[in-house]
Amino acid sequence: MRVIMNEIFNLKRFLMIVKEETCSFRKHYFFFVIFAAAYAATVFLIGRSSVKPEGFAPIGCILIIIAPFILYKDVYNKIRGVNYTMLPASNFEKWIAFWLQCVVFVPLIIGASWIFLQGLEFILFHVPINLNSDWSQIRKVIISIYGLQSIAMMGVMSFSRLKVLKTFGFLFLLQVITLIISSFFAHQFDFKDIILQSQISTFNINHTWWFMDYMKAVIYIVFPLGLWLASFFKLQEQEL
Repeated sequence: MRVIMNEIFNLKRFLMIVKEETCSFRKHYFFFVIFAAAYAATVFLIGRSSVKPEGFAPIGCILIIIAPFILYKDVYNKIRGVNYTMLPASNFEKWIAFWLQCVVFVPLIIGASWIFLQGLEFILFHVPINLNSDWSQIRKVIISIYGLQSIAMMGVMSFSRLKVLKTFGFLFLLQVITLIISSFFAHQFDFKDIILQSQISTFNINHTWWFMDYMKAVIYIVFPLGLWLASFFKLQEQEL
């Protein structure tokens, strides 16, 4: 049993692959930092009154979402990049390292860059940092970012070539399926009547809110948890 567990996950092997990948991605991480600095310098030279860290926030979110395509674009490539089949690590260790780079390291670097811009804004222009944020809204944004990033992660591990194009094709197909299912339910149920009843019945209000909470839970499980798991199985398939 211990031998089997060691074949699946060994801390020494795992730390080695994380170290190797971090070193190979150092140019990309350095680019993220330089990009934030270039953004601040450009905004300052244009307006000379702010570095607008709030403007970098959506850009940083986009960088986090597309980070898997940037870091792992050459996975499975026979000529360029890291040859996963030759790495002395199990598929589980490779996937955990992949998850760590995308879900932890990249957001930390982007977040640190944003905090630096906030500090620069305070030092240069004495703009106070607003700590009274809507944390429930921030939580929803974070979940949305990881949900979208999980799609990119699955696309990276699913396709050997044309990763971005095929992932967008998957999204389009998913949207078509969603529209078909929603249209089916719209024709099967009279939602106007349900809404009207929910307005006059406390039970129906509670029932309707319970259904909405249930649907949100399902979405949160699929995006990102379900797609994280799917990306692992896709890695397994690619290396069989």
